[in-house]
Parts: sequence; structure tokens; C-alpha cells
Amino acid sequence: MLTSLLSPFFKDEEIQTYITLLEEGPLSARILAQKLSIPRSSVYGFVQKLQDKGLITQSIQEGTKIFTAEQPEKINFLFTQAIESLTTKQHSFEKLIPELKKNLPSAFIPPSFQLFEGQEGLQQILKDMLLYRDMPTEAFWPIEDMIDILTPDFFRYLNKIRIRNNLYTRAIWPSEKKVPVKDHPYLGVGDVFKREIRIAPKGITTSMGYWIYGNRVACISSRRESFGFIIESSEFSGMLRTQFDLLWDTSTPLEVRPQDTASFIETIQ
Repeated sequence: MLTSLLSPFFKDEEIQTYITLLEEGPLSARILAQKLSIPRSSVYGFVQKLQDKGLITQSIQEGTKIFTAEQPEKINFLFTQAIESLTTKQHSFEKLIPELKKNLPSAFIPPSFQLFEGQEGLQQILKDMLLYRDMPTEAFWPIEDMIDILTPDFFRYLNKIRIRNNLYTRAIWPSEKKVPVKDHPYLGVGDVFKREIRIAPKGITTSMGYWIYGNRVACISSRRESFGFIIESSEFSGMLRTQFDLLWDTSTPLEVRPQDTASFIETIQ
């Protein structure tokens, strides 16, 4: 587990060096090499990398260099630094997006179609929507089936990023497919959640949902067929948006108690 978590920062041999020192206590290069079954000369390279990152300290005891592992909390600092660095780069890139878009061709872009299968593929469909910001979206969403195939953990993640990206959503749930919001506090409504939810009239139901964002439509099936697709087409998205608006006017607003969603709100503030 630790090896996979630290792979962005260290090679496997460097990680094993740290683990050995953490478990065995302070060791000389000779003993450490024996424990790792590697040449002593290689140990110094691994140790130097770990020292540079603050995970190992060096001391002298009776003329011999002794290496000691720092506490695991130091590892968490590496993740904090990486997150801060990536966040800074992300913000810098976001400022470049308008300029990059100026160079896009203004000519007609033909419709496109992307097919996805399996749970991970279906999650990737909605991650595509999270690449966008500051736009209204519409979803006819059999929420019970969608949670089943995409998982509650993914919906928590989805809604945090959607809210952060200011993707305001109007969602319609079939009455036969609704779920209790108190069991799924990430499904709140109102300004904080940037979402309205209405319940479709009885008899209007399906196990497949669609989500419209810009000129794109994400369609996702239930677990039974486990497939989905993204269509980019102004005509197709326009057609579904028109149908959505007609159904929206005949649907009933979902009433949500604030206490049922308070726990999720705390995680996004």
C-alpha cells in the first residue's frame, strides 16, 4: 500500500529504504545494505534522495554514519506540497484557457460520438462534464439506478467538483426512481448546491439517464446494460433540452429538509 502511495515521489528501492529504517530504527549504511540485500554503494543514492525530501536524517556515532527515518507525518507534508504546486499550476492554466480558445477554428464542428462501458468508463463520462465551468446543465436522471452503477462515493466527488465549477443543474427524477435525500446528503437543492430537482409525473420513467451540458449530452444506462456515451451535437442537445423544458414545467419540485444535507455542506465550505 505505502509503495503505491509514494510512487509519485520515490522509486520502489527508495521507499523500501525508508520502510526498513522506520521498522528497524537507526542503521548504518552497511547494515541497511544487508537488510535490503543491495550493494552498499546503492544505499547512499537512495538515502540521499530521502534526505533531500526530509524523510531521513543523518548522524555520526563513533565515526560511523547512522541514518534514521523521520516520523510518517513528514510524508503527509509531501502530499500537501504537491497539491499546492498542482493547484497553482491549475489556476495559471485556467487563466490561459480564454487565450487558447481564441486559436480554435470557428468553422462548423461535426458531431462526435464516444462510447464507454463498465463502471469506470461510465464515471469517466461525467468527469468530462467537470472539465467545464460556469454553465447551466439539465439532467433527466433516474437517480436510484445512477447511484447503483456509479456508486455513492463517486456522487459525493461529482457534486463537490460540480458545485466548485459553478455548474448549475436542473434535474428531473422519475418518481419510481427517487431516493431519500437523508440517505444521500450530497443530493441537496438550493443555492449552495447549485441545483433544483423536480419529480416527473407518475408513469414517466426510464432506467437510462441523460445530462446536457453545452452542446454535449452524456447518456448512462443502468447496471443491467452498463454502457454509456457522449454525443457532441448542437441539434441533438437542443432537441433534448426542448423536451426537458416541457417535462420540467409539468414536474413537481422536490422538498428537501436542510438537516438532511447539512453534513455534506460542511465538507464543501
